[in-house]
Amino acid sequence: MSDIDFYVETVLRQTVLGVPLGSSPEEWENGLGGDFLDDARKGRMRRDYGLVEIAFVRRAGAWESVSASLQIHRMARGLDGIVPRPLTDIHGEFSPQVPLDVFRRALRAQGGDLEEGTEPSSGGFRQFRETSTGTALYVADESGHDALLAPGSLWSIIVQHQTAPVPSHQSATS
Repeated sequence: MSDIDFYVETVLRQTVLGVPLGSSPEEWENGLGGDFLDDARKGRMRRDYGLVEIAFVRRAGAWESVSASLQIHRMARGLDGIVPRPLTDIHGEFSPQVPLDVFRRALRAQGGDLEEGTEPSSGGFRQFRETSTGTALYVADESGHDALLAPGSLWSIIVQHQTAPVPSHQSATS
């Protein structure tokens, strides 16, 4: 399996290595390992694994994940350790850039499809949604949002419960 397979699987299954939204921090640690940074404030927590960020809210005294984002743009910086080891163990090396056309072909081969958002883009991004899951994808626009990231490359993928808004600390530009 490749990094593209991982991204497609995440979009279509709305899980990361089989861990679904609604899972506890311990379940995410069991799936992605112990190399992370937690930032908790006022009933919200962000767990940063580098490539993967998980947002949690505290409900009935327990942390519950409400969104997961893949911060693909971070790959372009060539930082060591940005991809959690369990991901490289399964999917091999991750490419520093993922062209939208390559991702779209792989997604369609698995029965998925994308539709582009109709609202004007802000901040140099084009927004897409996977048609069956509603997963959001942000793509660097042709004006080039980041000097290290080629225009037309995936910036981020955000999986969230359909009823839950993206927490304010987790956006396309995280």
